Amino acid sequence: MLKDLTTDQIVLAQFMSELSEKAYYAGWISSLEYALWQVVLGQRGDYGYLTLSSEDAVKLRTLSEACGGWIVFDHEREETWLPISDWETRFLSWQTSHPAAGIDG
Repeated sequence: MLKDLTTDQIVLAQFMSELSEKAYYAGWISSLEYALWQVVLGQRGDYGYLTLSSEDAVKLRTLSEACGGWIVFDHEREETWLPISDWETRFLSWQTSHPAAGIDG
């Protein structure tokens, strides 16, 4: 939940949610955290109805670095911060199980 996050974590969560709204008209679309990390890594530029710019990628990376992690959505705890090492492990596992993600979304 946002109330459990630090200020830097909240700023990242809110920016991610804004991008979700622009892409799919939803506050947090399923797998948003993975798609936006692909943007950070330069693996994708389009997401839903949104074309993300290099500035968006830089802002996501900068906000992630500021809070030392990434935001994921947990159905019980809602927006949840993970340390970057935990996030990278989770992302690599997801990417292995979703090899076409980013091509079609």
